[in-house]
Amino acid sequence: MPIQPTTNPAEWQTAYTKDEAFLDSSRHSSLLGVTLMFSFLSVLGFLLVRWNLLILIATSVYPWEFKLAFGLILFILVLVVFLVVSYQPAMIAAIHFFEDFYHAPGHIAESASKIINHRLYGKGKLPPPLSMFAPFDYILVRDGKITQEDEWPAWVTRHMGGPAQLIIFDGFALYLERGNRFSRVVGPGDRVPVLEWYETIKYVVDLRPKVRMGKFGAWTKDGIKIELEARMECRIGNPSVKDSEANLVYPFDPLAVKKAIERYAVRWPKREEGHPEEFDWVDAAWGQVTGVVPGYIGSRVLDDLFIASRHSGQILSPQTVREIYEKLNHITNGFGVYITDFQILKIDIPKTVEERQKELWKAERQGISTIIDGKAKAFDIRAREEARAEAQYELILAIAEGLEHNNRDGKFTEPVLLSLSSILDESLKDPLIRAYLAKETLDTLEQLQTFLDRNPKTLDKPDDTTRTGSTP
Repeated sequence: MPIQPTTNPAEWQTAYTKDEAFLDSSRHSSLLGVTLMFSFLSVLGFLLVRWNLLILIATSVYPWEFKLAFGLILFILVLVVFLVVSYQPAMIAAIHFFEDFYHAPGHIAESASKIINHRLYGKGKLPPPLSMFAPFDYILVRDGKITQEDEWPAWVTRHMGGPAQLIIFDGFALYLERGNRFSRVVGPGDRVPVLEWYETIKYVVDLRPKVRMGKFGAWTKDGIKIELEARMECRIGNPSVKDSEANLVYPFDPLAVKKAIERYAVRWPKREEGHPEEFDWVDAAWGQVTGVVPGYIGSRVLDDLFIASRHSGQILSPQTVREIYEKLNHITNGFGVYITDFQILKIDIPKTVEERQKELWKAERQGISTIIDGKAKAFDIRAREEARAEAQYELILAIAEGLEHNNRDGKFTEPVLLSLSSILDESLKDPLIRAYLAKETLDTLEQLQTFLDRNPKTLDKPDDTTRTGSTP
């Protein structure tokens, strides 16, 4: 029975079973046997009627044993003639048709009769205990290819169909077609898939991570072309999703395989020579790299890509690489491919542009260095002046405290205080002196001036010694 189409990827692995393959083989061989038997009996009946052999045998005087032997010999003779005259020429014609239609290699063409018999009769189910021996050919898939591809069973599964059992190793899958249209995707696991009578193996899909490195150009926003070298690692299916029951090293997602394979295309990179090349899913993922990265570079000027102080988004910064990585995955996940790693290895700028940019960057660096030196010197001057002002403040404060203390003891006379007060008055009125003095120093001098202005008034009163003292 033909395989029933289903949209559920979980059912693809067991959509066609070994029992169904036995039934199909029996159906094909039965139809062919009935056809051959009918043809043979038709020829035999024609001969018997044409030569009146039945009447001759029936009316003969020979014993029935002789009649039975004669009939058996006649049957075998007619059968041999039928095979020689009818079946053998038909097989020869089928072999010629096979060779002309498929243009099979020489070693495959030599097995044309085996291939035709395999396609006509299939394999019958053996009775127990012989049923333990597998009647179908095993097709092994490992290391990214079908083993023993040069033998006719593998060739038949590629170009004509089953039945065949598919032993698929971890890390690989098969994309099957039926009549040049998608049929299903099968892969590794405990359930061994069986190739249906008209299914063919279109692609052997490698589920292991693939690495692609390459160079490509991009134009900046200010019209400068730069050359980049990048590295991409990708795979089919989400690597974070694993089937614990299958116990596979490389996760198998049949729907992701279908989407990735359907990205295959044919291109003519050397169209004038007329040699088309297949564009596979790795090429499709790399094509997104050569589109996303130049698009990112084209939105920024050259300095923005290399100078951190300009803007965010330096091309080699972890943030930018992460942004490009996420954008690539957003696109490639749509056709079943996941980018697991992305790196920009090298960036080349034109020599003339590089020299000019180095000069510009050097001038900017010198300007920045000059600004930093100026700020450092200004800070040093300010610190030094603040220290001197602090010292002046402490000194004048000490003078004021000393004056107040000594005046309390009567050691300074009125002329001395008046003279100091007059000096402070003249000095504080001079704008140049006020400009050179720190604010704290000015505050202290003004307090000292206030104190001296107030102090002579207290000195007008005679002390106790003057009022009561005796004359010498």
